[in-house]
Amino acid sequence: MSAGTGPARLARCRPGPRLLVVEHDDDAPAGLLESWAAAAGMPVTALALHAGQPFPAAASGFDAVVLLGSGHTAFEDRAPWLAAELAFTDAALSESVPVLGICFGAQVLARVLGARVYRLTAPEIGWAGIRSRNPALPAGPWATWHRDAFELPAGAVALADNDAGLQAFAIGPHCGVQFHPEVTRPIMAGWVAGARPPLSPATTGPLLGEDAEVNWKVAAGHAPRMFSAWLAGDLAAR
Repeated sequence: MSAGTGPARLARCRPGPRLLVVEHDDDAPAGLLESWAAAAGMPVTALALHAGQPFPAAASGFDAVVLLGSGHTAFEDRAPWLAAELAFTDAALSESVPVLGICFGAQVLARVLGARVYRLTAPEIGWAGIRSRNPALPAGPWATWHRDAFELPAGAVALADNDAGLQAFAIGPHCGVQFHPEVTRPIMAGWVAGARPPLSPATTGPLLGEDAEVNWKVAAGHAPRMFSAWLAGDLAAR
């Protein structure tokens, strides 16, 4: 057998898990999640709900599912695709397909699990540090942008919180995080530009000013560690 054609070589060429990434809004793409999956050789199917794409017939066609963020509200049924997303997420849980919910996606996951999703007194926008209860989940800084929050679902384990509330939970192989590990500086710049009413310089400065570069680099290093920990089950509720 020639060098480089043995089992180790074949293992390196084998595709990684099939990942479904649900994109709700055209300005909230996969960002760092996409680059992490590409580096891992992981086939990704992007489902653009904002472009009218329907959910697959079954979650079992994928090895894992990620629900991204959105400007919509998970506890109101105004988005035309939300009922289908709730049903698809429930099916993924029933079929033991690991789900990672990010911000709005975490609120969808929490709602499917029967937890209350509610409006915060004041939005949490900026850099967030968290009190992590799992060594596989870095404490931050994490970019955050949300006005809604979730309570801990029954049977779930709290992974992190901060003064604004619960920031992450796990139930079995499924995980919800309120912050945005996937977001990049250009994505954030788009959110800031589209904010109505416009955000104050006191909010946008720490996010996009020159001094923010360190936080963006640190967060970009944290993100693949967190994604890998979720998929490997290191964030799973025990």
